[in-house]
Amino acid sequence: MNHLIVLILLVLAVTSQAQCPDPQPCSGACGSVHDPAIVKKGEGSYYRFTTFGGISIATAPDLQGPWTVQGDALPNGSIIDLPGNTSLWAPDVHHIGNLYYMYYAVSTGGSQNSAIGVASSPSMDTGTWTDHGSLGILQSPAYNLIDPNLLIVDYGASFLLSFGSFWTDIYQIELSDPLTMAPGVSPCQLDFNSTGVGSVEGSYQFWWPTNGTIYYYLFSSSGACCNTPPDLPPPGDEYKINVCRSETPNGGFVDKNGVSCLSANGGSLVLGSHDEVYAPGGEGVMYDSDVGLVLYYHYVNPRIGYDSQDFQFGFNIFSFDVEGWPVLTA
Repeated sequence: MNHLIVLILLVLAVTSQAQCPDPQPCSGACGSVHDPAIVKKGEGSYYRFTTFGGISIATAPDLQGPWTVQGDALPNGSIIDLPGNTSLWAPDVHHIGNLYYMYYAVSTGGSQNSAIGVASSPSMDTGTWTDHGSLGILQSPAYNLIDPNLLIVDYGASFLLSFGSFWTDIYQIELSDPLTMAPGVSPCQLDFNSTGVGSVEGSYQFWWPTNGTIYYYLFSSSGACCNTPPDLPPPGDEYKINVCRSETPNGGFVDKNGVSCLSANGGSLVLGSHDEVYAPGGEGVMYDSDVGLVLYYHYVNPRIGYDSQDFQFGFNIFSFDVEGWPVLTA
């Protein structure tokens, strides 16, 4: 019996490893990375945008690097007149028409006195960004105006911006164009976790046809983000990346078990802590014609450290299982 138990444990360990591959290799400037956003330009240049300062920009010839820091997109900070406007958060960058648009948040820790801004550039290079300031989304006790993410629906027919962190979690609002809120709209709630240890933030929406159906996937970060020893949360309560999906882009999101992500604390795990990866989150998704579907994120490597400057850039390749749910493969 003891031999059987050992065998079962070994099988479970191997299975866990298969489900949680290590991050792909990274060289160059791979540390001090929070809330990365990645855009591929042309056939051989990657731009990575990260939280803090005026949004740090790094470039590389390959997702694996070597990454080189180029400077800040908005070196003087944001024109939004709120506390935190020189240390910007959670960039989200998209190529629309002839311009690149970067959404960002102005806030300070634990505050709802926040705003979402947008800047544009013809190239993404430092020195080319024009700050357009706040999108004008009204503040509310229900949500926090941070962690923006733009979903482009029907190849530009509509634009939906998701945002939110803690309080009542994730909301979405319609834009009439990349710089302007649609007239007469109000935010609608997409995702909420009421358990107290699983509050949701850092949403990222992504659509993909699976099994003949176009699904809208809502990735998010849930749990305690940035604790350091000796104040780490109980195992399992730290940051992790979950996913929900719907056949419509603005509601009805459920997890693998059909549990509502809005009303019943649903959410299926995509990536949690394993091996030398601790508290992964701040995720985004991209399709790269060279490697396929990519989930990128920040994480803590306990061997390096838990402090803010120690956060690492990570990414994995993923595909979909037979039921159309994301599975990390490499």
